[in-house]
Amino acid sequence: MWTYWLAWAAQATVPLPAYPESLALRRWHEVNTQLENGCRFDAAQAGFVCAAGVTERARGRAQAFQDALFKDPGLEYLIGLTYRYDGEEIRAVDHYRAAIALNPDYKAAWYDLGELYLSQGHYARAAEAFDRVSQLIPSGPQSWLGPWRRAEVAALQQDPVVFETQIKIALRRGFSFRQIAGLPNWRRFYADPTMRDTLDKLLTVYSEPSVRLSLQPAPE
Repeated sequence: MWTYWLAWAAQATVPLPAYPESLALRRWHEVNTQLENGCRFDAAQAGFVCAAGVTERARGRAQAFQDALFKDPGLEYLIGLTYRYDGEEIRAVDHYRAAIALNPDYKAAWYDLGELYLSQGHYARAAEAFDRVSQLIPSGPQSWLGPWRRAEVAALQQDPVVFETQIKIALRRGFSFRQIAGLPNWRRFYADPTMRDTLDKLLTVYSEPSVRLSLQPAPE
């Protein structure tokens, strides 16, 4: 859901490119448009679903440019994204890391890398990735994403100290507990005795009672 914004921001915030880079940026927009037009977020599957052949064609266009001219971080990222949409997470990670090797400040690649590491249970690696996102996006409307996801990693690691620190950073940057009301993973955090007191304290100060109620077990 946040992928497209971060991917766009990674391209849109850089200075006007020189000629070789402008060629890569043009191809990036072409490939990205293919994915935007051919893929959609499916809430039921909690992921993107693409029409037949979309990811293969997009991947082919990105790879053909790199084979003929030069490696580009944006195109490596999009190749990784196509593999992620295809459910090939290991290959997606390889291309996200290739994008970061070419551009260590590539926000979208760091964020998606954190997401994949988190889903795979590699919490230390996910924490590193989301810390990097937080550093790269210190202000603006999406700056809460890095510390919010970092806080979730801390909750899974049963580390209430880091959780509280990261949530407070996210709150200062625009996060609201209303955004997590009723979410299954946050209900699990609330049910965890290690996290309960810290989360209760934060909800009391920074949220309304309805959010706390949404995280409690449903009455039997």
